[in-house]
Amino acid sequence: MTASHSPTDARTAASRWLWLALLLLAAALRLPGADWDGGIAAHPDERFLVDTAVATPLLGDPTVAAPDFPYGHLPLYLLRLLVLAAPGADPLYAGHLFSALLGVLLVAATGALGKRLLGERGGLWAAVLVAGSPFLLQSARFYTVDIPAALAATLALLFALRRRSTAAAILWGLAVACKVSLVVGGLPLAFALLNRPQAHSPAPAPSLGAPRVAVVPKALLRLTLFLFLPALLSFALVSPWAWLRPLAAWRGPWIQSLMVAGRLDFPYTRQYAGTSPFLYPLLQLGWWGLGPTATLAGFAGLLAGAWRWRRLSPDLRVAWSAAVVGFVMLAGWYVKFPRYLLPVYPLWAIWGIWFLARLDGHLGRRLVRAAAWVGVLLPTLLLGIAQLSIYTQPHPWVLASRWIYAQVPEQGRLAVEHWDHPLPVPLPEGDPARYGQLSLPVMDEESPEKLAQLEAALQDSDVIILASARGYGALARQPDRYPVTLEWYARLLQERTLLAFGRCPRLGPLALSDDPLLDAGLPAPLSLAERCGTPWALRLPHLDESFRVYDAPVALLALR
Repeated sequence: MTASHSPTDARTAASRWLWLALLLLAAALRLPGADWDGGIAAHPDERFLVDTAVATPLLGDPTVAAPDFPYGHLPLYLLRLLVLAAPGADPLYAGHLFSALLGVLLVAATGALGKRLLGERGGLWAAVLVAGSPFLLQSARFYTVDIPAALAATLALLFALRRRSTAAAILWGLAVACKVSLVVGGLPLAFALLNRPQAHSPAPAPSLGAPRVAVVPKALLRLTLFLFLPALLSFALVSPWAWLRPLAAWRGPWIQSLMVAGRLDFPYTRQYAGTSPFLYPLLQLGWWGLGPTATLAGFAGLLAGAWRWRRLSPDLRVAWSAAVVGFVMLAGWYVKFPRYLLPVYPLWAIWGIWFLARLDGHLGRRLVRAAAWVGVLLPTLLLGIAQLSIYTQPHPWVLASRWIYAQVPEQGRLAVEHWDHPLPVPLPEGDPARYGQLSLPVMDEESPEKLAQLEAALQDSDVIILASARGYGALARQPDRYPVTLEWYARLLQERTLLAFGRCPRLGPLALSDDPLLDAGLPAPLSLAERCGTPWALRLPHLDESFRVYDAPVALLALR
């Protein structure tokens, strides 16, 4: 006898191979380059999280080592487990690899969620967008709280749509244990729970005498038993100090909430002065986060979903609510770090694919339909390839440090901006202690004392180091607050010889980057291509500093 295989079996097997290939590709795009910073801990949030994890026992109180610890405790404990499992490994490198694996799981979760909402083909294409997203490729190389938070939030929504309320609630609790702001994720989960069809319960006959408000206690009871209570327990299990020492545990998140609302002024948030709520995050999502056409498609999908609300399936209504609630609740604040929106990326990709699928029915020719799909997918994938290109080159801060050690004699005078990474970094080639270093108080309020320090540095320092655009880029957002400092930057760029060390994202010989100097209204003695180290450069609109300042800064050395 010979076994016969139906066309359905063949399609199922082909589908499994496609999914396996996509996940292997996602891993291949994320795992290489785990040493992207050469071990110098270039990401300040990551450095802070790693230092706190190393100093905190498993399930210990992180506020002992870091009194203002602002994050959820789960990512810290996961990193602590990695440290215990591999005691001889660099925790920074281990964190990078673990974050990359979580990024692969996020691709898989997006695909599963997309399959639930759009079918096999739609889920696959949504996963492709997330796999190739430039910002998700970057974020998977940082061990911060954002990738695990996005993964837990996406899985919570997936299980809610699968009618597995307890699992969804537990995952929601874990998401909040990564980032407290994801408490807003409970709204779409509650919507999913309350809109679930109840088996074996026929609709009651209408009664004029029964008050409709009687439904409310039953709804609250369901939410309490199947959503709030399991979520609270899972959060408490992995965040015990939130209950044992609440004043200490919630101090950091409270400070962060004031910062995000713009009620506390920190140097690293001044880049958001004058930026528009909702519009700025949406533009950043398009310019680099998910790609311009995928962002437009997702936005169009959400608009079309609102227009077609009555014809949407219950699951799609929940997914629409999750995307809109997530964007509105996370993108409307004064501080608008792009990573705040990472939990929305899978949903945005899904709605972009949903829009393309609806568009298929209105585009006659097959060639036109193919062009629409390519037009949405290709820019994202090209930006992802450009993002990956930076990890094939040494970090600019390492290159700049090597130049300083080789060219600046011992006891040379260096001036570095405070609130940026101090250069040179410690390397086998040299020790920063061999130089005299002056800290430039560029973020301080304007005063005669500050001006005197800046002038002294301009006159006396052998090298003035601008490790990134973090200083002048942020101050240029408030020219009335920092007129003298901005004038000093202009003089510095014009009066001194500049050396640039950069590794901008590139496609072959073409660099893709914004121009922080021109965006700040400052002179640019070196062209963008010269600063990126490429033959050509395409200037992009202003990009949030998060897209560049950690792994692709342009370090400028101003020589006397």
